[in-house]
Amino acid sequence: MLQVHTCVSVHCDQCDHILGRPEHTLHFRTEGAAINAAIAERWRIDPDGQWWCALCALVLICRAERRHQFTPWRAPQLRGERPVPSEYRYCRRCCVLQDRPAPHRRQERGECR
Repeated sequence: MLQVHTCVSVHCDQCDHILGRPEHTLHFRTEGAAINAAIAERWRIDPDGQWWCALCALVLICRAERRHQFTPWRAPQLRGERPVPSEYRYCRRCCVLQDRPAPHRRQERGECR
């Protein structure tokens, strides 16, 4: 016997990740069951109705709060005595990365800290 079944799966609108494991997509009988499972896995929906997986949803939080949770500025570890040309920091929540000239480089160009 051949039967047709309709099911619901959840896909991230940002990175195309599928709710479930990479080798096993989760399928649900109803939209409500799919939504409940996605929310339980920390998926979020944006104001435009797009679904974001738990990792991509962190970007939504920073965007909604209009601020990041940056680490302190850090200089890369380089071997030798050469001064590093730049320093960096990243958001602890969404991992956005920022860089800028290292303090000694800014002073050489006459920039303020």
